[in-house]
Order: sequence, then structure tokens, then C-alpha cells
Amino acid sequence: MPNEIEASTIALIASAGEIEAGQITRDTELSELEIDSLVLTEIVMDIEDQHNIEIDLNTAEAWESLKTVGDMVDMVKKLVAAQN
Repeated sequence: MPNEIEASTIALIASAGEIEAGQITRDTELSELEIDSLVLTEIVMDIEDQHNIEIDLNTAEAWESLKTVGDMVDMVKKLVAAQN
């Protein structure tokens, strides 16, 4: 499941940012992807729907705590694990 979470999160980011998924790694900084706050909010909402979780961050907090794709993946993994 953890690798599925990483793959699905990267796919959502790639789709929302209109970027090739192969160009995105855990170390990719969200700022490098030119994703604005509105798109980040859409990505977070899509992730919540996909994994049936609630990410308790407003956009400002998200930008402060989520610097890389790996940060986002780790947060999703933690929230999914907490559900089980």
C-alpha cells in the first residue's frame, strides 16, 4: 500500500500540474513544479477523496510544511496508517 500511495499522489500532482509523472520524484520540490495555491488545494482535496482521509491544513500551512513531493506522500501515508 505505501508504494501505491506514493504512485497515486505523484499521479495526482502530475495531472493537476500538467507534468509528466516520470519527472516527479520524492525529492521534487513543489515550488519547482510551479503549482500555485489553488492547484495545491485541488491536489489535497483529490488526495483526501482518493484515500478517504482528512488533511487538516489550510493552504498557508500546507506551503510551510509541504516542501517536497515526499513530504506530501509521507503525510498521506501517516494519515492512512492512522485510519487502520
